[in-house]
Amino acid sequence: MNPFQLSIDLSDEALAAALARAVAKEYPYVQVTVGGKEDADFTIRDDFLGTPAPVREIMDRVLALGGRDFSFDRKPDSCPFTAFTAGGGGRGVSTCASLYASFQASSGKRVLLMSLDPYVPPTDPQAGMALLRKVTGGTNIPMKAACIERGDNLFVPAQNGFRNLLHQLNAEDAAVFFRGIEDSGEWDEVILDVPGAYGYWEELMNMCETQIIVVSADPQDAQKDEAAFQQLQETADRCVERPPRVVRFTPAWDVSVRDGDPDPYGQLGCEVKTFAQQLAAQ
Repeated sequence: MNPFQLSIDLSDEALAAALARAVAKEYPYVQVTVGGKEDADFTIRDDFLGTPAPVREIMDRVLALGGRDFSFDRKPDSCPFTAFTAGGGGRGVSTCASLYASFQASSGKRVLLMSLDPYVPPTDPQAGMALLRKVTGGTNIPMKAACIERGDNLFVPAQNGFRNLLHQLNAEDAAVFFRGIEDSGEWDEVILDVPGAYGYWEELMNMCETQIIVVSADPQDAQKDEAAFQQLQETADRCVERPPRVVRFTPAWDVSVRDGDPDPYGQLGCEVKTFAQQLAAQ
């Protein structure tokens, strides 16, 4: 991912600084410089800014004129990222992501399933140390060396403690980490389980070609899930080229009941399989 270089060169220095802070907060992958910068992708000057406007309105114009978006480059031949999320907890996001990953692996794909939940069960201490080294900068370490195999062609990162190392990544470190995985050639698909409370939720979702929102059968929870869908869809609509797919998955089965390993042959497993087949056919 090549970050968008934005220069803010305004006569009102206080306004320039305030706008830079707002852009940096809303758009983590945009590198902002206050003052003139010759090699910037775009420069905001007094004549462009005109009357005051919301930051998102300003950035919509900037990114469109600059011909860039702030997500992955989404090359047609690159390893796709698919993320499952929801507007809150208790939706069975982890269960749905796991079932989807199992189905994709059963079709012969080499699949990496990664959870960003804050706490995960410890698995393999030795491989967990490899994951720690990779997360902290050992990008030459093959990801498979930091994983355990959960089934034919399906791998998950190993952990040497209950605190999930992946949950602790900030947005920029996650981008570097995922870019390395994407370029490694080890995987045919990467599937992410992203809790709605993850600190860099929107930024991380925007790294994925397919963004799946699990919608609850409970009307109140469903409103939050729909809000999450609309938020991601608005971001996708701003992408200049190859925007991500943002889709809803509304299972009939009560996904809040998720004790034990998910059954790929149960009702929810069949629903996820049908959903995956429909996505592939689109």
